Amino acid sequence: MMKTFREDRYFQYGCQQPIRGYWLKRIVYPLANLLYHLLIYCIPVRKDECKYVFSLVLIFKNESPYLKEWLEYHLMLGIDHFYLYQNNSTDDYISVLKPYIDDGRVTMIDWPEYPGQYTAYLHWYNTFRHETRWVSFIDADEFLCPISDNSIQEVMAHYAKYPVVLVYWKLFGTNGRMKHDYGRLVIEQYIHCRPKLFTEGKIIYNTRFSAVNDFISMHGLNVKWHGITIPPANTFKKFVLWNIHQTNRRGQAVLQLNHYWSKAYDCWQEKYKKGSIEKGWCYKDYKFFERLELACSACDYTIYRFIIKLKLRLNSENT
Repeated sequence: MMKTFREDRYFQYGCQQPIRGYWLKRIVYPLANLLYHLLIYCIPVRKDECKYVFSLVLIFKNESPYLKEWLEYHLMLGIDHFYLYQNNSTDDYISVLKPYIDDGRVTMIDWPEYPGQYTAYLHWYNTFRHETRWVSFIDADEFLCPISDNSIQEVMAHYAKYPVVLVYWKLFGTNGRMKHDYGRLVIEQYIHCRPKLFTEGKIIYNTRFSAVNDFISMHGLNVKWHGITIPPANTFKKFVLWNIHQTNRRGQAVLQLNHYWSKAYDCWQEKYKKGSIEKGWCYKDYKFFERLELACSACDYTIYRFIIKLKLRLNSENT
């Protein structure tokens, strides 16, 4: 029997809520959330300048058909710089990336380790951390999607004092496509998705704060300030504690992360053969794929408002 997703009014859960002491934690949560907010509002905002304001870190393997769209989309949103870790690719990625490397918008590092995701992120943390104020560690099938703001600068104005912000996934399926159309945008081809946000996603990290134990996790990161550990807040400005996820009164996030996890069926097959750069083995098998696909019972067109601007940008880049 296939497992169903546990969910509440706003979220589908990536894992079960904690059992031991759960209801006590639910009772304590509002006070803990308030205390963390009081703490961060006591932390002064520094005006020190970094080389970049907002950067993205990506480790990739054989993603050349998708890299240009991913780069141009995020440049359009106002991302300043990209740190790309090349992981044993055999396709023609260099012809796509060379213009961005030449003009300084991309720093590329060859990273042959497998699995190499966490070690690449740690290398970035130790080598490049102080070059940028904000950073997110996302994949080539993930697109930061503002809900109503038009740029990443407008989005981050909502979170200026937060050390870490967790951006929830909106998970998209195949859209019933057996084959991906490489002549069309990824964000244009796939609109069928899960109806609710998933309680996993990726973090946006303020590099002013040190990671606890210098361990970088793209899904959730605790930081420290004067010996005090601070957990991530979500895009609703609610701190994520004990796997408790809450929203604001409106229940509307400022930002979501569109995760085109499978794309078309043929893309999923290639992804499965490639294996996981995070874990080092092929664990997202057909049952995993089917569970995702059967949960996609809604449509989300939010990112469509950027498509014309992106196409014009891509056309100008190609002329």
